[in-house]
Amino acid sequence: MVNWHKEYLKSLENKLQSQPKFTDKYTIRNSNNEKLYVPDKPNIRKQEILSNPDMIFVNNETGNFDFIIEVESQINYKKIVGISLLTDIAIRQMNPKYSSTLILIVKKHFPNSKLLKREIQGYVRNIKFLLTQSNDFAWITDV
Repeated sequence: MVNWHKEYLKSLENKLQSQPKFTDKYTIRNSNNEKLYVPDKPNIRKQEILSNPDMIFVNNETGNFDFIIEVESQINYKKIVGISLLTDIAIRQMNPKYSSTLILIVKKHFPNSKLLKREIQGYVRNIKFLLTQSNDFAWITDV
């Protein structure tokens, strides 16, 4: 059986790595290759970890986490809200002087996605939040 989540991350990374304009600006950290933790700061204790994102795009100039990617194959409203709020809190814990963008990529469209997106955007303060479908996620390659 094919693991859609892992295969999607792999194909997304390959697509982005093939774009010199993107790789000049970002280093891609992928959970297929390493454990990712947010907050990510020196001396972080394991019990303080709030988020294990699927992919992080680290700005090569600043070292900032410009984009945090989460990929979900199953639609679970509680999980989507939880990921968003915990990522927001985790970024605040890092004390950034910048804003990260959480991009939550779902396998397919689901009812209430616009409502959920709007509500989450109203609650998060430390991140920008985008909710998109896997087949619509192409804009990032134009960065």
